[in-house]
Amino acid sequence: MNTYWINQGAPNSEFWAHEFSKHATCFSTYQVPCFGPNYTEHEDVIDFFETTIMYYQRYPTWEWLAEANITPSNTTQVTLSDIQGTLTKASGAVPYIGCRGPRYNETEAGNGSNDTGRTVISEAWYYNHVVGRPQDGISVPVNATGSTSSCAKAENALWYYEPTADSVRA
Repeated sequence: MNTYWINQGAPNSEFWAHEFSKHATCFSTYQVPCFGPNYTEHEDVIDFFETTIMYYQRYPTWEWLAEANITPSNTTQVTLSDIQGTLTKASGAVPYIGCRGPRYNETEAGNGSNDTGRTVISEAWYYNHVVGRPQDGISVPVNATGSTSSCAKAENALWYYEPTADSVRA
């Protein structure tokens, strides 16, 4: 977990507790009675995090982007359609790409633009229809529905920053 799912700015255990209580508890397959009479204490917790890592490894976002020559940079900006196109081709479905930071029309480059999307890439969400239990890993990729991004759509409007020492742990 210290390799794949780290917290930024707080202890990892706090983040993991939040993620388990928010996400695992809504899946019946992680509820203790669903494990049956052979349940071992905390098996549900271990199953949840092992499943999370399995899906994380199934969607190697940074590797897919690097293969398309889209790499983190503190000096060069990227275009949402390039990010989304690359990840769609690799994953088999349109992901949601989330951004934070200033809105494009509030930046010097976007002055006068109607593009109100944010400008710092912060997340990618992949959607699947799960067949059976999530922990079995059988799923079919599906397109994000509704909004597929909170990012600016203008050409070269997005920052895909290099990681800092605090954002990555070995």
